[in-house]
Amino acid sequence: MTWSGKSPRRKEDDRLIRGKGLFTDDEQAPGMLHLYILRSPYAHARILNVDVSAAEALPGVACTLTGREIEALCDPYMQLGPEPAASIRDLPMAVDKVVFQGEPVAAVAAESPAIAMDAGQLIDVDYEMLDSVMTVDQALDDKIILHDAAGSNKVWHDVYEYGDVDKAFEEAAHVVKIERLHFHRYSSTPLETNACVAEWTRQDTVEFLCNNSFPGFAQQLLAPGLRVRIDQLHIRTYDVGGSFGNKIWNYVYMALAALASRKAGGRRVKWSEVRTENLLASGHGNERTFLDTEVALDKDGVLTAIRSRHLDDCGAYTRYEPLGCVIWSQVLPATYKIRNLRIEFTQAVTNKCPAVPNRGYSRMQHIWFMERVIDICAHELDIPADEMRLKNYIRDFPYETPNGCIYDSGNYPAMLDKAKDLIGWDAWQTRQADARAEGRFVGIGIGTTLDSGTNNFGQAQIINPNLPFSGNSEVANIKLDMEGHVVVSLGTAPSGQGHETATAQVVADELGLDPDMVYVRPGFDTAWNTFVGHSGTYASQFAVTGLSAVHGACQKLKAEMRRLAAFMLEAAEEDLDFGVGDEGPELRV
Repeated sequence: MTWSGKSPRRKEDDRLIRGKGLFTDDEQAPGMLHLYILRSPYAHARILNVDVSAAEALPGVACTLTGREIEALCDPYMQLGPEPAASIRDLPMAVDKVVFQGEPVAAVAAESPAIAMDAGQLIDVDYEMLDSVMTVDQALDDKIILHDAAGSNKVWHDVYEYGDVDKAFEEAAHVVKIERLHFHRYSSTPLETNACVAEWTRQDTVEFLCNNSFPGFAQQLLAPGLRVRIDQLHIRTYDVGGSFGNKIWNYVYMALAALASRKAGGRRVKWSEVRTENLLASGHGNERTFLDTEVALDKDGVLTAIRSRHLDDCGAYTRYEPLGCVIWSQVLPATYKIRNLRIEFTQAVTNKCPAVPNRGYSRMQHIWFMERVIDICAHELDIPADEMRLKNYIRDFPYETPNGCIYDSGNYPAMLDKAKDLIGWDAWQTRQADARAEGRFVGIGIGTTLDSGTNNFGQAQIINPNLPFSGNSEVANIKLDMEGHVVVSLGTAPSGQGHETATAQVVADELGLDPDMVYVRPGFDTAWNTFVGHSGTYASQFAVTGLSAVHGACQKLKAEMRRLAAFMLEAAEEDLDFGVGDEGPELRV
């Protein structure tokens, strides 16, 4: 029997519905402290003074933290961008001034969450309000500078140009001009908010239970920031209630919990974010403005060229940026066969919550732009929206985009036909006409999208040639123990997607087993799991890299088992079959 492609009962559900799951906030221990983070009510202000004396005097308070203390204990996080963005000083807590509403300005560790919150309200912060930069256009004027060390609000700028754009416009039968489009910032909202439990031990190791979804990346930033070696960090996850990319950057709060533990003499410190904090300050999706767009089309309405200026607002810090300045180009032409494009791309910081990876990171903004271009051109040329797409869809696969990306497969016209059939497109056209006759407006829209599965970090060198990242990799470990148990550990740090179930299906197929015979260790543990710097859940990559690693580990295990079994059974390796016997997994002639 083949298990891949089937829908068995999820392996994760048995423990979750029985209350045996372990989300970070479930962790309890005697003597554990609780961290409250005091956040700035202002988007841009100087910090003149922070007085924590009243908070420290409250019974039950173990310690407080201020930006000055953090500055003395931490080094700024590594920046991915080139100069001047490389000079941005990014610490887990504001020191001299705040640059977005919700930025941490102080913290309290206390015996209970309520005491910590009460103490936090006793902290007196004296601010001098400053004018704020609220739009990317305003940011690029550089009249108000967010980060003095950088000297400019511009983070990154370059031009992506492919094909012969000028010639396409010279030969165009139609040119459509679109002055301005704007994609608003947004935020994914996982059911479980950010959380961590930290312990700075007497041996100067730092223990974390957290819900970070990219621990391979987090430790690369945390370790130098905390002035420790990577091997001194022990990062563990178990059950995670969604991430959608946001939790990639909660290492900022992990650092605050660790430093609070250090100051409190090594006591465990838990920080669990409330929903208002999550919405205010835990990472938004990039806001993007599209200016001076011009579209060249032939007489039949086929797009032949686009030239446009794109301005990206990444918020107050470049915590995963400017990677978004290149990641969008994985889907440069979207689902359309256009070959000539010139995109001038600029990113700047503003006094808003930092932008971090959110579902469809950077690509969704560009796909939306291309869909708006298609619809506006269809309207200008009086071509129905569905026909406009059929004229422009890519039809031959595999397809190499103008910038060298490969679309391996697809059938966009068939997908559109199926979608129209499912919603009753023709009937809705009639209803729309009837509604307008009654003075009511009913809109019918089409959105065609695609996304890249996994991520090649080599593209990071487009935004900064000095970055060391390249390619992608993932690791899985599989073992058959003496009692016949098959145990798998993953590097992918699952966050609710069902990795245990999918992994068991692949292993079961390879070894001729039932998935119930495969145990996949929940979560992720740097002390137990094999992993690499790319390990984590992001970029829709589990099925590509995660399961490929599982499959590769199975192949290695099978080869070793065949070799040993052939010797023990005095048989040729090719005569052996995998299956299940009375004692569990077996090889037989």
